[in-house]
Amino acid sequence: MSCNFLILIGAARSGTKLVRDLIATHPDVAKVPYDINYIWRLGNQSYPHDLLSPEQITPEIAAKIRTKLKRFQGKQPLLVEKTVGNCLRVPFVHNILPEARFIHLLRDGMDVVESVYRQWMAPPEWNYLYQKAISFPWLDSFDYGWEYGQNLFKKLLGKDVKKTGIWGVRYPGIDEDLATRDLLTVCAIQWSYCVETAFKDFNNLPSESVLTLHYEDLVMRPVEYLTQIADFVKIDSTPYQQLYPQIDSRNIGKGRRNLTPTEIELILPHMQKALSLLNNV
Repeated sequence: MSCNFLILIGAARSGTKLVRDLIATHPDVAKVPYDINYIWRLGNQSYPHDLLSPEQITPEIAAKIRTKLKRFQGKQPLLVEKTVGNCLRVPFVHNILPEARFIHLLRDGMDVVESVYRQWMAPPEWNYLYQKAISFPWLDSFDYGWEYGQNLFKKLLGKDVKKTGIWGVRYPGIDEDLATRDLLTVCAIQWSYCVETAFKDFNNLPSESVLTLHYEDLVMRPVEYLTQIADFVKIDSTPYQQLYPQIDSRNIGKGRRNLTPTEIELILPHMQKALSLLNNV
């Protein structure tokens, strides 16, 4: 079966946007330019979290999702897509796109958690939101979009960020954690849940359909790893070998530089298992 879809799986702030955009510099590759959780959740919008199972797929849901993805693809033979919520539903995605190949992108958890915490506190990115809004399937997902808009409005009014909707992946139990834990700890649990779930699910996929990469390696040697990706999805690697990407490596290690010893001590117990998984790959 030919590969028409390349799905990037990585926790929020793991570098999936950077990797997607680098891959999409290839003339044979189209990209979905933003996360499309609202498309992946078509037919399951009212479900309380992002952990969807293959049992929640109907033929109609699968057809709708494939059709909407194809609109982003245009005439290019390969579409690259990254939605961070897919960390929790790899079998769901695999069942809808059985021909897809996956890149499992890993990044040091301390860097991720520190970045997620800053992102949760940051103001909205208006251009990004506009691009999503003009392609949003309002007829299929009005309630989803309305709730998102309400939470955005609350954030603009200066409401408590823990009460203005979830940033990033909605794991089972995140609402309860936001009500009872500090935000930094929630960010750590969110990252760990994403990493552990993706590792577990990828163990059940054919090894030839998954390529595991470390963000830090790709940042330091981008052409080498883009060539590896090209071989993985069977496209010509020449366009990547002619690239001279300027990638800022200063974000590597930023988490441990910016987090205080007290903060690291607070979140480390929630991250130990996921960190050990990363260290073994």
